[in-house]
Amino acid sequence: MDADPGRLSFGQAVAIVTHVAERAGQVAAGLHARREPEAEGLVAGLAQEAGRAALALRQLAETTPRDTDWYEVHRDMWIRYGDPGDLTAMTNQVTEPL
Repeated sequence: MDADPGRLSFGQAVAIVTHVAERAGQVAAGLHARREPEAEGLVAGLAQEAGRAALALRQLAETTPRDTDWYEVHRDMWIRYGDPGDLTAMTNQVTEPL
């Protein structure tokens, strides 16, 4: 399967959002120097939002090791959707030896 040349990778998307945040911060500083407080406030808000978006994207890419409690996962799915497969999986988790 060929990758779509027009589609950005996750890393490229993070880089672009980071660049937007940095550039918006520079523009806000320039507006501040020109004493344009209303425009500066709007651009500074954009810089903060882009910075938060970049951080959120980075956090999505980070893997956090954890021990999954599959019984709990299937229990929550059973409660939410009532799928008999989840009930079976819960039973298997309880009856399987450790």
